[in-house]
Amino acid sequence: MINFQDNNDALDGKPAESLQGSSDETHRCEESPALITQALEGAPNPQLIQAVRNHLGGCMQCLNALDLEIRFKLAMAQRATDKAPPSLQLRISESLQRIDLGDITISDL
Repeated sequence: MINFQDNNDALDGKPAESLQGSSDETHRCEESPALITQALEGAPNPQLIQAVRNHLGGCMQCLNALDLEIRFKLAMAQRATDKAPPSLQLRISESLQRIDLGDITISDL
């Protein structure tokens, strides 16, 4: 996982700054879905997204997949601004309160 908290790329231990300007990174398409997911998890991090984009290099198929995921997340974020009606919020809240957490195991998650 690429993690800028410690300023290193966990794929190869290189500092994040070296990823951003690097064009000789070894890219394997089968790693792209995991990299894309890591880059787009949580709050947007433009530095992380650019590091992944650089890591993907000149592979247009993988870069297009990254761009598609970014556009999808943006579209979903714009749609997510709508609030559920109060009656639905109440029904969901009541349903969640009836769940017995003692019956749920880790394997259920």
